[in-house]
Amino acid sequence: MANRESVLHETEQYRCLVYNQRQTEDIYLTMCGIESLVPGKEFHAPAERPGYHLHIILRGKGILRVNGEYSELHMGQMFITKPGEDSWYKPDQDDPWAYCWMTYDGRNARSYTESAGFTKGVNVLNCNLDGQEFYDLVKRILDQPELTLANDLMRLGILLEYLGLAVKSNYESVNIGRFVPDYTPDVYVDYAVNYIRGNYTTAKVSDVARYIGVHRSYLTSIFKKKMGISPQEYLMQCKLNMARRLLTETELPIQDISYRVGYANPLTFSKVFKNEYGISPKHFRDQQADGNNREPEGDN
Repeated sequence: MANRESVLHETEQYRCLVYNQRQTEDIYLTMCGIESLVPGKEFHAPAERPGYHLHIILRGKGILRVNGEYSELHMGQMFITKPGEDSWYKPDQDDPWAYCWMTYDGRNARSYTESAGFTKGVNVLNCNLDGQEFYDLVKRILDQPELTLANDLMRLGILLEYLGLAVKSNYESVNIGRFVPDYTPDVYVDYAVNYIRGNYTTAKVSDVARYIGVHRSYLTSIFKKKMGISPQEYLMQCKLNMARRLLTETELPIQDISYRVGYANPLTFSKVFKNEYGISPKHFRDQQADGNNREPEGDN
């Protein structure tokens, strides 16, 4: 961390920020850029070069060689060079490529790289997202080269977003037709419960599943195992528990209570309430009022 300089290099074909401000040792940006390579220009990345260099091909074609193995690359792919690997790459002679990239390192760099699909021996993957999304992130950093704490923190966030897109691209590729959970069922269920409690008036089960990032069928299965009821039943319980409280503690019209707990149609609310408790909302309120008004029995 002795070198504290950050330098922006710009030509007609090349924009690159060499960056040496580490806000965390877990993951940090060291370089990023956008480049349109001319035919014949080659780049050699020796094995001792530090950091992970993740490139997104925006257009054109090129060739990558890693430890003597060649790959022909094209628009819609991404490739990475890693520390410890001797890499060499160059643009196609007739259709030279353009790409954007970010270089990063840190304690979590390897695990994040592997989560994006670049496991041992893998240096090229299809990009299942729009390359423009990656380009826009790199450009945001290049357009704000000033050395400020605000920019330091912003760049760290953008790096994580860039890696997040790469991980998402990998999920889009390998998880088609199946779901591989990142967390334990208990974690997902706890997130679902908290979301339902905070949003029961408007939430649907599909909203809950989308919020925590799992399929609805998977959510229903793990929710039933832990809670004993389905997410839909739990959602209804939250609505009706609040309805009972409002019926008991307020004088709000039943129609207003219906709206407050997420039922646009008061008749539907009354029907659901009666099916659950065997009594209409009106009769429930009357019973509560009678109980509260009854004189306490004295000692004989």
